Amino acid sequence: MLSIVSGTAAGQLLLLLAAPLLARLYSPSDFGVFAVLSTLAAILGTVAAGRFELAVPLPERDRDAHALVALGLVMALATGVVGTVVVAAARDEIAELFSQPALRFWLWLTPWTAAAMGAVLVLNQLAIRYRRYGAIGRRNLLQYSAMLVTQVGVGVAGVRSGGMALGLAIGQCVGALSLARGARRRSVDEPVTARRPTLWETAVRHRRFPLLLAPSGLLNVVGLQLPVLLIAYHYGAEVAGWLGLTQRILAMPAALLGMAVAQVYLAELSRAARGGDEERPRLLFVKASRQLAVAAAVGLLALIFGAPSAFSALFGEEWLNSGRYAQALAVFVATQLVASPLSQTLVVFDRQGLQLVWDAGRVVLVTGATCAAAWSGASALAAVWAFGVSAAISYVAGWLLSLWVVTKGRPSASLESSGTQASVSRRSRAGVVT
Repeated sequence: MLSIVSGTAAGQLLLLLAAPLLARLYSPSDFGVFAVLSTLAAILGTVAAGRFELAVPLPERDRDAHALVALGLVMALATGVVGTVVVAAARDEIAELFSQPALRFWLWLTPWTAAAMGAVLVLNQLAIRYRRYGAIGRRNLLQYSAMLVTQVGVGVAGVRSGGMALGLAIGQCVGALSLARGARRRSVDEPVTARRPTLWETAVRHRRFPLLLAPSGLLNVVGLQLPVLLIAYHYGAEVAGWLGLTQRILAMPAALLGMAVAQVYLAELSRAARGGDEERPRLLFVKASRQLAVAAAVGLLALIFGAPSAFSALFGEEWLNSGRYAQALAVFVATQLVASPLSQTLVVFDRQGLQLVWDAGRVVLVTGATCAAAWSGASALAAVWAFGVSAAISYVAGWLLSLWVVTKGRPSASLESSGTQASVSRRSRAGVVT
């Protein structure tokens, strides 16, 4: 965990330190172009590999895992090719839709950025399978470093409108290449000449991943990314740029702390659920909620009382609205920090159906609130408030759902089975007749 988090923390720190420089190299309109391109890439990149990457750690044999890796990489490549065809046919219409002429040229980056994101997801899961945690930490640092060097370099060179998106694409490519090293098969008991399943056989065997998990993954990312596109569509590039910088800054500490807590909480909750003590998971949930709430409260107060002045001082007066947007999103960020790491309760207790329902409900609520504000003629700030408040409500509902599950539910059958087997094993080793 330290290997992964240290690389991520160093990369996030670089992003935070470079933010004032980027805010002076690029205008709010430039950030608006980046907000649209990065949002489209994030949505497409989530399913670029067909969600086959989630199956990579599961097979017993390495050759089956590598067949999944090959399938995921082929899917990512296909995403880039098909996306390029779509961009060639519709880039003028997309640029006109968002009233951003610069998109006509830079939109071609989107499918290949998404393809690189898919490749990173696939190779990262292979690194997890082989427990190459140091490589994952280095990937995070190299990816962020390459992105920032490119963004600063092209910004200084005067390539402004698409420079941020170009940096994102290069960063993802560097991340994928860093993980490609050491991705060979590790199993020594499998002959190199052993037959590996074909891509078609692998796809059929693991068809549940694209059929079931791809829609869930899309709903999850769309719930947070779609409002950015809607605000860019209704209010223009400058507003999208202010919002893009706000999200970039707010996401850094929240993502770092949330990732660390989520990994520890998942491990501890799984162990507690396997132990058979029905009260222990609930106590763990309440304890984690309390600790996260303290950190969230500190961040909430800091944003509400200091965001506008801090953004103006760090990034310049033209970014004052970003500070106001940070105030509007403060409650959302605080509730997300508490609820998001704890949402893994639904996975441990085998309630993926509830997770899917919640994801769908969040999309409807957040999208509806943002559109209602825009269609009513409200200001851009009011639309951001609508986005923030509705998202906060959805995360409060998600936290309550997790609390209900951990209080009333039962762990998944696989956890119970593994817990029983572990108990039998421990008793057998102790010489107890079972």
